[in-house]
Parts: sequence; C-alpha cells; structure tokens
Amino acid sequence: MRAAKRQVPVYTKKSRPIGRPRPAKAGAYVERNPRIQNKTQSETLNVEKVQIKIYAVPITLEQEDKYMSRETTLNRRQMLKGMALGAIAFGVPRVFEGRSLQGTAINHISYQSADYKKTRDFYVDLLGFQASDEDDKQLYIWAGDALISAKNTPRAPSPSMDHIGLTVDPWDQSAVQAALKERDLTAMMASNDPHDPKGPNQTIFTRDPFGYTVQLGAKDIEVKPAPVPSHSPLQAVGINHISYQCPDYKKVRDFYTDLLGVQVTKDDGTQAYLWFGDAFIVVRNSANKNAKPVIDHFAWTVADWNRSRVTIELTKRGLQAQSDPEGLSIITRDLNGYNLQLCSKDLEKRP
Repeated sequence: MRAAKRQVPVYTKKSRPIGRPRPAKAGAYVERNPRIQNKTQSETLNVEKVQIKIYAVPITLEQEDKYMSRETTLNRRQMLKGMALGAIAFGVPRVFEGRSLQGTAINHISYQSADYKKTRDFYVDLLGFQASDEDDKQLYIWAGDALISAKNTPRAPSPSMDHIGLTVDPWDQSAVQAALKERDLTAMMASNDPHDPKGPNQTIFTRDPFGYTVQLGAKDIEVKPAPVPSHSPLQAVGINHISYQCPDYKKVRDFYTDLLGVQVTKDDGTQAYLWFGDAFIVVRNSANKNAKPVIDHFAWTVADWNRSRVTIELTKRGLQAQSDPEGLSIITRDLNGYNLQLCSKDLEKRP
C-alpha cells in the first residue's frame, strides 16, 4: 500500500491546540513525500516579509513529535539559525544572510622556485613580462594586470604555487572579514610585506575547503609599473586560466560561488570553470582522492596568436611544444619544469 503523504508544519505566531497541529496557511509549509528519501525539496517562505530559502529534509515521526510544541514563535533570527543547523546536520548547503563578495579578477600567483631571478629572465625574455619590486625575498613579473610573485626559495625541491591572489571589487575590509567569519573561514591579515604600497593589513588570507591558501585584496593593491619597450618574440598580455586539482571539485566550486559570486561554466561532473573577469580557474577532481590540492599548470594569453610562431620560438629554446587539436593553445614547460600553457585569446569565451 502506498504511504500517505504527511505535511511538516511551519508554525505561525498563533497558538495551536494540544494534539497534532494543523498546518499553516497554504504555501507556508513544505510537503514531505515518503518516496523521496535523501533528496531535498525547497520552498520559499515569507518570514517577517523577508524571503528566505529553506531546505526540507526527511525526518521520522518520532523526530517530528519531539520538536513539536503547543506554541512556537518563529522570528527571522530563529529561522536562519535553525536553517543553518539543519543544513550542517544533513549536508545541505548553508544559507547566509547576504554577506557575499564579488571576485572580479585573478590578481597574482605566488611561485616558488630554486632561482627566482632565472625565473624572471625566462618570462621577460620569452614572453615580455615586466619586472618590478625586486628585493632579496621576491620580485614581481607582470603581464597585463596580473603578475607572478616569484619567491626566492633556493631550497625548493621543485617549482610550486603556494597561493593565489584574487581581486575583490568593491573592496571593503570589514565586509570581507564579516563574510569570512559568517562562513567560519580563517581571516589572516597580511603584514610585513614591503611591496604593499598602502602599508600592512590591506589584504586578507583565507583557505579553501582543502586548505589551499587564497589571498583577497583590492584591485589596486599592487602598483603596476609603467610600460617599457620589450624585444621578446612573444608578448603575454594577461592571465588566461589556472588549473587546480583537488579531491572534490564541487566543494571548491561551491566555496567560490558562495563567497565570491563567480560564474560557472562547463561543469561536467568532474570539473568546472570558475570565472574571474576575463580569466578563469579550472577546478577538477584529482585522480587520487587523498592527494593534496595543487595548481598543476597556469596559462597566459599571447597577443597576435600564431601557433607556428609560438612553436618555433619554444623549439629554439629546446622546449617542448604540444598543441591542442584546435591550435588555440600550446603546452610546454618553463625553465623550472613547471607546466606552462600559452593561449590564444579565443581559447575560451567569457560567459
């Protein structure tokens, strides 16, 4: 026999008689279908004239009786708190009160290598990057509005990217801290960096669901150097994308969409593209579910794209040049052996 449907009531401020309460007015409850077990249903309720999205999860009759009372008053704060706790308990995405930020660009990539000056020379000589802010600890090399922060790490066993920097615009330090706190994320202020033109505490570090470091800052946190003539055979004009591997790409996708409001494209169940202005991060599942998160390559857009010319210039330097089927990008390695992709501006279209 098919089980009858039950209705889980949402109480109004009116008192109900003892016994099984009647449901609230039509539209003010979520109907629970016994045939749906671990799936969720959602309905929009108007609580104190505030539109709130809630998720209904299956519960037993004993649980239903336990949480029922003769009279229950729901205000906005109680509703939000209950929704958050229920979401955590049942694995449903948490609902926040609107402290969302806007991620607008990939600002920089922090690159560790054994010789940061050789790294500088490679990108300047081949791709026309522009160097600035050099000291004995790090230097910047720019292409367009994005930069590589090349670190002086002579003991680095292999090249790696230890964090990425993302632009938040408009920038409001208090709002960023509040948004991170609301999500129980770390918020570490940057300090003691001589390259910060406006002094310390101008950017905030946090971590994604797998512990990878993300730096958030204003669009003008670094001063772009004045252009100088370049004699490089190729000219990089900006960051195209970053490829990020992790045990569960969906968690990282949801982290960025919730916190920074990014657009998502090409989500096929194993990877997705997350857009920051004209650039994007490819988040993908790693083959090893216990592997640490890693940026496995980064890609830069080359002006006046010509696959043959790019191939020739790489071959001259003894570098590999593997083209994609469409001829819109070439995979190679830089002098440190790090995976580098050179791209046409038409490799992917911004949504």
